[in-house]
Amino acid sequence: MQPATLSSRLPPPPPTTQQQPQPRLSLSPSVSPTTGFLLPSLYHFPPFFTRQPNPQTWHHQLTTWRTLTLAHARFTRTFRLDLSHDQCHLEPFSNPQLARHLALPTLKLVLEDLVAQGHAAWIEPPAAPKSAVWVYWKRPDEWATAIYDWVKETGQTNSVMTFYELVEGGDLAHTTEFYRLPVPLLRKALDLLVKRGQAQVLKGLGEDGDGVKFV
Repeated sequence: MQPATLSSRLPPPPPTTQQQPQPRLSLSPSVSPTTGFLLPSLYHFPPFFTRQPNPQTWHHQLTTWRTLTLAHARFTRTFRLDLSHDQCHLEPFSNPQLARHLALPTLKLVLEDLVAQGHAAWIEPPAAPKSAVWVYWKRPDEWATAIYDWVKETGQTNSVMTFYELVEGGDLAHTTEFYRLPVPLLRKALDLLVKRGQAQVLKGLGEDGDGVKFV
């Protein structure tokens, strides 16, 4: 008879409980439930919301943020972005499912990059605190071309209309891409048309303010 060993004298180990599988992190594109915008896979990657210390990684990250910000602004027709904590908690700079959002200094770097690349402009004069930008998902020259093409297509050359009629009033205005274009952006576009000899800005045109004549 074999002598009992130490292992044979120990009680049997308790049955192991099978661990429940952890939910897998989704790294595929998804449609936003609030805006319907198609969010890229990186939006579901937590480190995407933190500035990475490696310069090469940060350059790629910043480029991706630039592309995402412009695409989201175009889809949602967003013309202005604020440099504020509130903006940091809004799509696409926040992912509530991950409990992650851009820090304000990182958002500032994203906006500064948009400005540097010609995709945005600070709203305040250079000497004032920089707290908001106009987002150029269409640049002023592109808005100018879009407006004048619409004027020609609708047979409104040599016509006069107020700024309000151009971007908000009339039967056709709400069908245009420049519908409700903010007046400061409209002025930038019209100034370019004036330089091209395709428009004249008329000051104080009735109760609706300034107007424009297309030629």
